[in-house]
Formats: sequence, C-alpha cells, structure tokens
Amino acid sequence: MKKSSIIRTAASAALCLSLTTGAVMPKQALAWDWLSAGLALFQVGAEYAYLNKQVSYLDNKGRDEYMGQIKDKYGVNTDPTANAMLARIMTRLSDAVALTDDSIVKKPYNYFVNNDKSFNAFCTLGHNMSVNIGAFDKLNYNEDELAFVIAHEMGHGQKNHPAAGVKRALPLSILGALYASQNRNSASSVGAALVTTIGTAKWVTKPMESQADKLAFDYAVAAGYNVGAGAALWQHILEQNGSKSSGFAELFNDHPTSVSRRDNYNKKITEWSKNQVTVNKETGLITVAGKPFYTPAKTTNMSPQEQAFLIAGNLSAVFHDGGQHDAVWTNSENTLLVGEQPVMSFDGVADADAVEKRLRDILSSSNVRTVVTEEIKDDNNSKRSTAKAEAKQKQESTAETKPMTMRQKLEAYKAQQK
Repeated sequence: MKKSSIIRTAASAALCLSLTTGAVMPKQALAWDWLSAGLALFQVGAEYAYLNKQVSYLDNKGRDEYMGQIKDKYGVNTDPTANAMLARIMTRLSDAVALTDDSIVKKPYNYFVNNDKSFNAFCTLGHNMSVNIGAFDKLNYNEDELAFVIAHEMGHGQKNHPAAGVKRALPLSILGALYASQNRNSASSVGAALVTTIGTAKWVTKPMESQADKLAFDYAVAAGYNVGAGAALWQHILEQNGSKSSGFAELFNDHPTSVSRRDNYNKKITEWSKNQVTVNKETGLITVAGKPFYTPAKTTNMSPQEQAFLIAGNLSAVFHDGGQHDAVWTNSENTLLVGEQPVMSFDGVADADAVEKRLRDILSSSNVRTVVTEEIKDDNNSKRSTAKAEAKQKQESTAETKPMTMRQKLEAYKAQQK
C-alpha cells in the first residue's frame, strides 16, 4: 500500500476515534492530538509492513504451507473422474502457459478438487488453485468448458492478481486479524485470515477480470480445447442462474456480466474462423461462410445455444487451420468431421445425412476447394488412415522445432538447480 494511503488510513482512524469519544468528553478535549495520530500512523505502517512480508512469504516459500490451510478449510474431494479431469486440464494448460510465460516453471500450480457443491473455482496466493466439485456437476463434467474456468483462474495467477487483490482488501479483512493474533511472528495467522476471504469479489477488479478472460482464451485454445467453450460456458451459467446471481457468477456481480462475457467469447469464435463462422446467440443458428448451416435441437443436458457455440468452435478451428479444403465425412463413431477436425456428434440427430450434405455444399461453394465425392462414406477408414499418416509425417518433420512442454521445461529447470 502506498505511503499516502497509509497516512489517510491512520488519520481517518484517529479522526473517527476523536469524533466518537467527543460525544462523552468536554469540548476542550476535542483538539487534534498529534502525538496520538503519530503513534497511530506508526502502528498502522508497521502492521502493513509486517503483512506485506507475510503475504510475500505465503505467495512463495510458504505456498505449500498455505495450501495445507486451504485444504483443511475446504476439504479434499476424492471423486476419481473429477480428479483425473482436473489433472489432465492442469497438465495441458500448464504446457500452454509455459510456451509464452516461463515463470510457471519456477512456480508450478498446486491444485485439488474441494468438497464445496457450489459453482466456483479459485486461484489464491502461491499459485494454489482449487475447483469445487459443484463446478464439475453443474457443467456435467464438460472438459472444454471446465478448461476455460480453470484457464481464467490461471490468468489471475500468472498476472499476480491474488497478491494484488489481497493487499487491496487488507484494510477491511486482514488488519483486524493481525491485531488480534497472539503469534505475530508467524505467517500461520495471516494464512488463516486469508483463507476466510478466498473467493470473494473484493480480491479482483474489472480490469483484472477482463485480462483473465483474455488469457483464458489464449491458454485454453493453445492447449487444444474447443474455441467455442468460453461462450458455451457463460451461456450455461446464464441458463443456470437466469436473472439471479449465484455461485460462480455471483463472485463477479460488480464486474463484466455473464452476458458480456458470453458475447465477447462469441466474437472470438468468429475472429478465430477468419470471419467465416457465426452463432446467433438468441436462436443457436450456426452460419458458415455466410450461409445458414445448422440449429441444434435441445437435449437433456444442453440448450441449442450452448451446443451451437461448441459446434461453431470446432468449425472455427477448421477455417483457422485452413482445413476447409478437406473432406466432409462421418466416422464409425457417428461423428461429423472436416478432415481430421471433429465438428459434432450425430448421436440423436435425425437428419444426419442432410446436415453432412449441407456442410459439404456450403464449403464446396464458398470460394474454397472442397473434396466432394459420393464415395466418402464408403471409404471412411481409408481416408482416416491417410489423414493420420499425413499428420504423423508433419509432426515428425517439425519435431525438432517444436517448443518444449511445461514438463520438459520443469525437468530442465530442476536439473539446473542440482
């Protein structure tokens, strides 16, 4: 905290004390007591210096100790599916972050699934992260959407928002705990006080949220997750909460709204596709190359709009990667693909043949060279084998220049420290 802020805090405290006691003291006692003000300033300054030191400790060397306090507070959930998914997401996202930000190598994330059944996740000091089991339940264990939630939290972590947010909230939430602490030379009391404030909107500002949203897209897409999952996630939140704010959305009720976030991520779908794919947020109609393609039907788990964002995200990747020249076909798992890029599952789709033909027709007439043949369905296995062989050859030819993953960088860093 800036020196000027400390002075204002101390002066306000002293003034409030004078005004409060003035109601029962003679008027001559109301004169400003500069000695008391000076002592208050010294005391508050000492408290903030101590607190900054302890926050720095919890954010670095003491982060594992702090993680233990968080686990004690929230409880560790052992659901094997959720834990396996979280480990998979964290591995992929960490690899993606490491491509552009080496700081994660020196301070990799600690993470766990907690027992809270509300829709939330948080990243706090020390790159300590946790996801509520309720987030997995509310999103029906959709890995793409959960990846955007977690990538958002990693965005906060990479930009040191937790430390900045803690200090922003200190005058209200922490200072009193410090005064009351009987063990002022230990970070344990600070950590315990901070645990009670985890997941509050006081920690973050609107610019922090916007920055984390942008980074979430960059990290999740670089990790290979669906381009449209960010829009699908916030569509799901809107449908779950309606006009009310609760759970994950409530944390940010004074920050970007769920609607604005959904719309911003929807724009990302179009931008990523080089302006070839759009989604009507009201109806769920997906438009490809300026022509209407498909409107999903409601299922037991997803609305047409949420499905549309995910399908459009896959189509966006097709155009972004130049795959619009590839064959449109359906594999043996009943999945529609363009080349090797999955687009959508045909399970439960009554007019699958018409949908496939529609996409093929759009691509073949949209100023791009598209493979169009009636024998595609009968030759699925051959085409799939050819595409995989070409992908393997391309991977082998670029292996020497491929960036190191997070795990490779971490191993190299540890080797250097020996």
